[in-house]
Amino acid sequence: MFLLPKGNPLFENLAVTKLKLPEVLSKLSTGSFTGYSSFVFQASTVILVFEAGKLVSALFEDRNGKRQNGFEALTTLAELMVTSGSGTMNVYKLSKDLTMCIHALLEGETLYKAQELKLIDINSLLKRIKDDQLNGCLRIYTQDHSAMIFYKEGNPLGFFHDGSSDIETSSSESQKIAGLPGAKIDLFTTQSVEEIMGINLLEVTNIQKIWDNSVAINQSELEKTSKDRQERDTKLVSVRLYELEEQVKVIVGEYVGRVGRGIVDKELSENGGNSCLIDDAGFVKFLNGVERAAKLLISGTNIKLMVEKLNLAITDAKSGF
Repeated sequence: MFLLPKGNPLFENLAVTKLKLPEVLSKLSTGSFTGYSSFVFQASTVILVFEAGKLVSALFEDRNGKRQNGFEALTTLAELMVTSGSGTMNVYKLSKDLTMCIHALLEGETLYKAQELKLIDINSLLKRIKDDQLNGCLRIYTQDHSAMIFYKEGNPLGFFHDGSSDIETSSSESQKIAGLPGAKIDLFTTQSVEEIMGINLLEVTNIQKIWDNSVAINQSELEKTSKDRQERDTKLVSVRLYELEEQVKVIVGEYVGRVGRGIVDKELSENGGNSCLIDDAGFVKFLNGVERAAKLLISGTNIKLMVEKLNLAITDAKSGF
């Protein structure tokens, strides 16, 4: 996923579950913030770039490389904030020049993605950047660190790495990251600042509506899930009660013969159906009725054995409800 170097941190590792997107964007825009905010989720990242309080760029990317920009990225961000149950927000202040470079980068195109540095002929790549007079960015990174080299017409403009708030001239940090095990590179072309300036996503997007829609959709999904679960539970209870009813009929039938099923049906009907079998008071009434009917047919000893067997069956069955 897209990892930018950390600039001058204003906030780090804020729990997304405690935030509301309209409030976050309102605070950053009214404060004339210049820099970027990253929202890091388990399988995706969203980056928002601000210039003097204007939201000039929004990028969503997941671990599979899927990307969204602008309105789509903001919509997905709202959905993730509402549904994910996790995630962190970070806010980093940058200079205007560096912010515009990041903005141009996010709106550009990918030439190379996640190439292992040890497998790349870096000198040939740098020569190509110069020969093609590339406007772009070379990103060098590991899982935890990232540095960028910006180019204009094939010539390096400067470097951006963790802790920077402006474009720097020293390449030492980039060289350190390049020497780390597992270091990779991305190469992007960028648009000119003139081509992408002038757009404020907060003026052309109804953030509150996007947020409200995401909340409403999530609530609807939760209610549907709850209803489906209740229906499944009801069906399961119905099946288990039917199985228990059949077990009770078999037990009574063992002691009083073929009329046992009729006795059970009569007592269930008089006590509200087979749900009385798992209700303490209801089962006592049911059992008393079965005992009265059985006394006309079998001895007291057999009645006692039948009652013990019924009590044991009910006790075992209750653990499954």
